[in-house]
Amino acid sequence: MYELIEDEVVRNEYSTIPFLWIRSKQRNNSICIMLPGISYSTQQPLFHYATNLFAENGVDILHINYNFIKSKHFVKLNKTEQEHWMYEDVRTVVGEVLIDTIYEKCFLLSKSIGTIPMAMEWAEKKFINLPIGIWLTPLLKENLVFDTLLKTNIPSLCVIGDQDQHYLQARISILETNKLISTLVIPMPIIV
Repeated sequence: MYELIEDEVVRNEYSTIPFLWIRSKQRNNSICIMLPGISYSTQQPLFHYATNLFAENGVDILHINYNFIKSKHFVKLNKTEQEHWMYEDVRTVVGEVLIDTIYEKCFLLSKSIGTIPMAMEWAEKKFINLPIGIWLTPLLKENLVFDTLLKTNIPSLCVIGDQDQHYLQARISILETNKLISTLVIPMPIIV
């Protein structure tokens, strides 16, 4: 059985981050932290089915439902400052919610813009233990995300459609040289 803990973390006066922690009533060794896209929430199909799959396999889940894009202060920042804001939102939620909980294994599942704070955590390693990465439609045109994936020593799955705006075949080919990354390119029909 699982219990649902829905709340929010206030990082500062400009950033309040809602979350949902789906936690087993018995001690659990694994968690999946889910980082959605801007307009693709944790309530939509990819995250819904992933949540069910992880729960069925005895993994706790933490949905971080950040809403930075609605902040007037966030949109005024430059790109680097926005990336830092996103990462600090995620890091703060993980730090406060999981403060008294130790997981032996952590899955980090991100989609689209969620791959930016994920890439930053891959470099910083401030809150994950024994991670496994699931990168859904990663922002491969962003050097931060691409370089992090290319250099990772963390087992990862990278899934992207060949019609996605961030899909670059050349970069996928380069990523395939890293034996710790499994890439899945989904061919999408061209609609005319």
